[in-house]
Amino acid sequence: MWGSVAENDILQFFSIHARKMRRTTIIEIFFHLQNEMELLLYCDGASRGNPGNVGYGFIVRNHFGAFIFAESGGLGVTSNCVAEFISCIKALEWAVENQSFRLILQSDSKTCIIALQQQKIPWFLLARWQQVMASIHSISFNHVSREVNFSADHFAKKGVHLQKGQCLTFNEKPSSLTCLEFPDQPYYRFV
Repeated sequence: MWGSVAENDILQFFSIHARKMRRTTIIEIFFHLQNEMELLLYCDGASRGNPGNVGYGFIVRNHFGAFIFAESGGLGVTSNCVAEFISCIKALEWAVENQSFRLILQSDSKTCIIALQQQKIPWFLLARWQQVMASIHSISFNHVSREVNFSADHFAKKGVHLQKGQCLTFNEKPSSLTCLEFPDQPYYRFV
């Protein structure tokens, strides 16, 4: 129904009440690469139920957009929020172990990113967080849409099927990951 007079007359004739329709808005989103000498850490958590069987995943890319490393891990039964935090901390721990100290950490969990920016870390992860942050020279936290975080989501979903404590690491892009996010290519979100 477009609200024309003729349509209203037809609806009134048949005693049909109009209902409002929700309109879909399409938002164009872009993936951007970071500055030179910074690593981009994309993190995500996934769960089957909340709480339920949970996994985490992260992917590391350089300033050219090349695949550097990825990891999937199983966390057992917990909440999705915990998986988001652990994915971020595991990515930061990997960066410190590999002596990368200028980082951009991105996640599609706005709650997690805000908590990390305000340093409101869950108490059971606080010691790991403090140890990692003592070694990092420069870090920025960015919330990104799920539409430009699909590679991290891919690895997090792999983690859901792993046993608690089991971890898969990838030094090369696996064949199961068909593509990575491309810079300056539009991705679309339907709201």
